Amino acid sequence: MKLLLLAFATLFTISVSAQETVVDSAKTKIEKYYNTGLSDSARADYKGKIAHMDKYIAQDSVNPEAFLQRGIYYSFLGLSVEAIEDYDKALALDSKQPIAYFNRGIAKARFRYTYEACYDFKKSYLLGVNQAAKVYTANCKLYHKKIDSEVSQN
Repeated sequence: MKLLLLAFATLFTISVSAQETVVDSAKTKIEKYYNTGLSDSARADYKGKIAHMDKYIAQDSVNPEAFLQRGIYYSFLGLSVEAIEDYDKALALDSKQPIAYFNRGIAKARFRYTYEACYDFKKSYLLGVNQAAKVYTANCKLYHKKIDSEVSQN
């Protein structure tokens, strides 16, 4: 019976470990797909920087710049969902960060130029990022009227 339990525990551990490897492998594939020009050493460097920011945020979780910076590192790796979450946190702490709006817009636009991405570009431009106006004008024509009226009301 002990041998059977030991075999089951070993099999369970191998199964869980294999699932974690599959998840890690999927993230690595996403990173490589979106960043074909990024070397494995650069990828490892960004992962190290993310780990460093994780530790910093654990100590100072009210610093919007920390979330912004970690979001940038996630973006470099092609992990847009994680980047958007960090930009959201940064903007929740300080809604006057033009770079956070711009980067969040880029991360959202990676999927598609949606209303939300275009709104972020407009907010970024209004806060001083001139490049955001170019992106907004070129890619967000469908949403100009609605966004412009909303922004003027705020």
